[in-house]
Amino acid sequence: MRRTHRGVLAVAVLLLATACGGGFQQSGESGSTTSAQLRMLVNITPVLTKQFYADLVAPYEKAHPGVKVTVEAPTAADVSATLQQELAAGSAPDLVTGSLSTAIVPQLTALPNEPWVTDAPYAVQSKVGGQIWQVGSGTQAQSIVFYNKDAFAKAGIAAPPKTFDEFTADLVKLKAAGYVPTQTAGDWVTGAQAQMMANPNVLNTTADWFAQRNKTSVTFADSNWTKVLGVYQSWIGQGLTSPNAMGLKYQDSIDQFVAGKSGTYIMGSWLVPTLDSARLPFQAGVFSMPTFDGSPAPLAGGPSVPWSILKSSKNQAAALDLVKYLVSDKAAVTAELAAEGNFRTGFDYPASALNKEVGAIVAAARTTVVASAGQGDNSAPTGFGDEVNKLVQGLYVGQTAPQVITALDDWYTANAK
Repeated sequence: MRRTHRGVLAVAVLLLATACGGGFQQSGESGSTTSAQLRMLVNITPVLTKQFYADLVAPYEKAHPGVKVTVEAPTAADVSATLQQELAAGSAPDLVTGSLSTAIVPQLTALPNEPWVTDAPYAVQSKVGGQIWQVGSGTQAQSIVFYNKDAFAKAGIAAPPKTFDEFTADLVKLKAAGYVPTQTAGDWVTGAQAQMMANPNVLNTTADWFAQRNKTSVTFADSNWTKVLGVYQSWIGQGLTSPNAMGLKYQDSIDQFVAGKSGTYIMGSWLVPTLDSARLPFQAGVFSMPTFDGSPAPLAGGPSVPWSILKSSKNQAAALDLVKYLVSDKAAVTAELAAEGNFRTGFDYPASALNKEVGAIVAAARTTVVASAGQGDNSAPTGFGDEVNKLVQGLYVGQTAPQVITALDDWYTANAK
């Protein structure tokens, strides 16, 4: 998702990778763990602020007085774009956080096959060529729908929907009751929400769907992607989405839901802290993404606050030691989980009622599938998320779901690995 899963690393990065010989560097031990100047490029969000990261590493710096960590926010559009520029300029950081395209993998250091790595959520699923290059602090749920319980009651809806037919019927009732039935926005939000709807309804029967699509064994046209976009187009046609959706920013969509103007909001679990800290004029709830037949959906999730080490770092040993701290130290992991309302067995923290509702969905999920554009060898080509976003937004300017599906298949075939 755009919030953490940003963008495209340009050809320049690939060329640079080739020039450097490509492939992983073996787990490095160069440098010292007690004396280093580390630069850390981080993903900034409403809750993962620059100060949050500074506070996160402060205990580590105190315990390692010879190590100084500088937290750097993206200077370009996002982490990926900034990293691309820094790699091209020969000034890459030592560590980076944020979900990165697999195109950047040749520029990263392979992480060691040790329990603190393999035990981290989604670390094994991130393998490329048999090696782990990214490790996160917890699990981020990306197939959930927040809703306004007061609006549901006013609209006469007794329980959250389990099927997309029920979901659409509920949105019609919410519109009649005076609410924006389901909140969306422009920016990256439209495509991300379509992926949140599609992934649990596509990967539930084909867990390695992206890998199979890379080999053209499956297509968007022959999958539930077609039915999902058909539903979304029907929502637009019936006025069930935000009337000025493409004119809204991500923050605008949050503000409108927080203000109680919207009945539902498809968004990842990172929204929980924002809702908890707001003075909501209604009671918020959350339900799992509906399915077409009403069967329980798998949880579509991904690693929260994922960390990687740049191969170009002269401080491999210190960078690895810091990453180990960030994904295994009790206090550090708990802080990362609590900041976004994420989850990991054995790392509990005081949770709000809404966070417990999300936790119940995570705990009840029979299976888990990867979210967004996949993970590791089972992932989409670079730029997939941006392409999905652009094409889905085309539904707002007259494109049809079949046209979008055809364009998506054409793009994927042209860009598949």
